[in-house]
Amino acid sequence: MVFDTAGHAYFRRDFSLLLDGPRFTEILNATHTPWLRDKLVFHPWVYPPYTLLLAIPFALLPWWLNYVSFQLLSFAGLMAALRLWQPKGRAGWLLPAGVILCPATAFTIGAGQNSFFSAALVTAGIYFMHRRPRLAGFLLGLLAFKPQLAVLVPIALAAAGAWIAFAAASATVAALLAFSLVVPGVALWQGWLHLFLSGDPAFHTWVNAGRIYGQSVFTCLRTLGVPDGAANIGQLLAVLFAAVCVWLAFRRRLPPAEQLAVLLCSMILAAAHVGNYDAIMLGIAGMLVLQQGLARPFRSGEALLAMLVWASTAINPPFIFKISVVTPLFVMALMARLLTRSGSEVDVNEGQGSALDPLGP
Repeated sequence: MVFDTAGHAYFRRDFSLLLDGPRFTEILNATHTPWLRDKLVFHPWVYPPYTLLLAIPFALLPWWLNYVSFQLLSFAGLMAALRLWQPKGRAGWLLPAGVILCPATAFTIGAGQNSFFSAALVTAGIYFMHRRPRLAGFLLGLLAFKPQLAVLVPIALAAAGAWIAFAAASATVAALLAFSLVVPGVALWQGWLHLFLSGDPAFHTWVNAGRIYGQSVFTCLRTLGVPDGAANIGQLLAVLFAAVCVWLAFRRRLPPAEQLAVLLCSMILAAAHVGNYDAIMLGIAGMLVLQQGLARPFRSGEALLAMLVWASTAINPPFIFKISVVTPLFVMALMARLLTRSGSEVDVNEGQGSALDPLGP
């Protein structure tokens, strides 16, 4: 609904609508009444202006076809990206089946969100990081459409020494910015920056409400009664922890699938605002860990952590299920387990070239 309304605003040249939260919400309520159980209180367009480039083509379609086509195309893209990581043999069904059955998948479809698209970009981008670095950089650069999930990607590329992919990603983001200065134009950028930097009370009320209804570390701490300032410090510490984990994962000789799992977990842990639909990243990470585990002796603790991370969306968000405040702990425990596994075990996997490792020997 949000993307469709924004796309139609572009074709009407009504860019002021994208900067006017109350009027944007009124139009959402007026044009999508049959689909809304309750009227939206305040729901503005807050994406960077270049994100409008993703909405414009689909706004040429009727609303229902816009929704269906975007979900199908982005889901097909994710399945294609996951296929790159599937092992040959009997275990090949585990990754796609696990993602299809993941609770976050249902939330993505129900919300009409772009999480399949984001997950496809990072999953395929990391796979091609060393094989086809320019393609990898292009895909990872497009993740700027969801900027809160993209902040750790440069750390992963730098740690892996994937400088061609790093440069290609930077060029892609620069191209998005340059193109968005023409379509939709400079005026929208000026208005959007003013909206973010002016201290507009209505805008910041929506941002804070959005965070409370999410499942970030900030949200979990606030649910436990921690004041805003301390919760923000907790979120910053989570970002630092995630950044260190990504750096270590891509510097060490971990199997590539486990490097990707650490990155996906870190993206959710570090995001200042994250919803149940974004947790598709956790679903993929959990299945990657289980898939890798089939190549070595069964470890129940690691498998349990992977399943808890995979299923965590079912007990989120914290404002409904207070027990879900433990979700970041599960995510951090899984990341720590992957990073602290004995060096000899990692070396053995590297040397033998696990059948579940897409890079092979």
